[in-house]
Amino acid sequence: MKVKTRFAPSPTGFLHMGSARTALFNWLFARHHGGEFILRIEDTDRERSKKEFEVEIIESLKWLGLDWDAPLVYQMDRLAIYQKYAEKLIAEGKAVREGEGQAVRFKSPKVMIGWDDVIRGRIEFDGNLLNDLVLLKSDGVPTYNFAVVIDDHEMGITHVIRGEDHISNTPKQIPLYAALGFEMPKFAHIPLILGEDRSRLSKRHGATSVRDYKLAGYLPQAIVNYLALLGWSPGNNQEIIALAEMIEKFSLERVQSTGAIFNIKKMDWVNGEYIRAFSPETLKGLFIETLLASGLITEAPESGWMDRFTALYRERVFVLKDLPSETAFFFKDEAPWDEEGDKVLKKDAKLPEIFVKYADCLAALPDFGHESVEKASREFMTAVGVSGKQFIHPCRIAVTGRMVSPGFFDTVSLVGKERSVKRLRAAAEKLKAAGVQGQ
Repeated sequence: MKVKTRFAPSPTGFLHMGSARTALFNWLFARHHGGEFILRIEDTDRERSKKEFEVEIIESLKWLGLDWDAPLVYQMDRLAIYQKYAEKLIAEGKAVREGEGQAVRFKSPKVMIGWDDVIRGRIEFDGNLLNDLVLLKSDGVPTYNFAVVIDDHEMGITHVIRGEDHISNTPKQIPLYAALGFEMPKFAHIPLILGEDRSRLSKRHGATSVRDYKLAGYLPQAIVNYLALLGWSPGNNQEIIALAEMIEKFSLERVQSTGAIFNIKKMDWVNGEYIRAFSPETLKGLFIETLLASGLITEAPESGWMDRFTALYRERVFVLKDLPSETAFFFKDEAPWDEEGDKVLKKDAKLPEIFVKYADCLAALPDFGHESVEKASREFMTAVGVSGKQFIHPCRIAVTGRMVSPGFFDTVSLVGKERSVKRLRAAAEKLKAAGVQGQ
């Protein structure tokens, strides 16, 4: 039997990270078994379904690399098919038409209903507690539970892999499989993704859609890697796993039955690992794209300078969205410091004089490469009689406006002679104006 799975989103919102993981698990299972993965758009909620959401869901799946193996299927294109099966059940006395409208109700059997869930084992419900199920509403549109059964049968779905929030729907669907003479697929209900407070992941925990993370500069490979390990493990505490290895090792038996905690810091770490795995040239291109998109630059910087910039930040950036804010001082004329920096600079009355002399020192350098800047700076510290701690931290604030940065000498060299000198002199003037100056 050829394995066939499906992902069936409703276009009533952007693709949620939990839904993306459901799509990923279905995709991995199908690819592992050499089967097929189907995408079905469940658009019967006509009031809430919107084309913009459908487009975003499709684009997000493509961005994540989750391709499908057949043309898209839309439930609203299949109303005649649902009507046909409803008429069959009516003719066999298993369903009734209500009133003058077209609403059709299924006579749910009052028996114990159970199935062997691939992830959770045996699950049983008392059918006596279930109401008869509406199959078609008065406007001829099918209800969720009826349409899903028909579609999964006609598409030959062998495994229904979905969130545990659908467990309560399964006992409503199983009697329909029996009544229609359909072979029942295997059900696997995966745990929900939870926030760190162990409630279901929602907007109060922060960004929840794939779109949000894409816009924030996360990498699709990193998102797929992180989502795969939310509730599944390859079995060796491995945290970075390539897609090909994921496909090779994926099994439903290794999917846990308890909720998986979404930890944004962990996802940032995974994203950072993927950033550092890129070749220098590829990462340089990504950095340039990010800076252009932010508006910090309007054209790519000189290639040699950009090579050095990329080398400086490849170990420091975990999410591409952070790059512009972390590095804005390289591209703007001024680099103002904040209140914390202000306190640091006002502690030492000798700093205005030191900044002016250091600016003169840098201005005299014929070569502004890293080695030249470091040599001159260290000789300056010795001549002035200040330690690296006394000198570097205040100068960093004056040149970058930041309390932290990559290596100071590398940073000054990349900021460039003109900007570094100008900022040091401006810092000295600002401090003097505030009454900070030596005797």
